[in-house]
Amino acid sequence: MPVETIDFKVADLSLAAFGRKEITLAEHEMPGL
Repeated sequence: MPVETIDFKVADLSLAAFGRKEITLAEHEMPGL
């Protein structure tokens, strides 16, 4: 089975660090999800 690659289009890569921080915070605030 061939491995498919998916190209992502990101509007603003400089927001990646902020988004990762938000995800980490949400994981700690809502551990049941």
